[in-house]
Amino acid sequence: MQRNPRMIFVGNLPSEADYKVVESAFIPFGDIRSINIVTDLITQEKRGFAFVEYDEESDAEHAIFNMHNSELGNKIIRVEAARPIRDKELLNKPIWADEDYFQKYGASNE
Repeated sequence: MQRNPRMIFVGNLPSEADYKVVESAFIPFGDIRSINIVTDLITQEKRGFAFVEYDEESDAEHAIFNMHNSELGNKIIRVEAARPIRDKELLNKPIWADEDYFQKYGASNE
């Protein structure tokens, strides 16, 4: 899967950080296409990180440069380029089901 160069990861968000807090912190760098504050699927509690997508790649780069290791609320946030989502099939597959793992550590190597 390919990385979206306009998408940034914002980690270590304070618990009080909502959409408006994140938007006001990152809007100075350019027009924002979307903000996704990640919540736990079961408890619906915030997980402490978000993804911000800009309209322009250069805006995302400026946000990373200016906001990484800055303070938001009472925490130092981590801001970096978002990594692509891994294939769901790979996420749900145990490591021993991987063919390379099986070849290296499987029963045939005993």
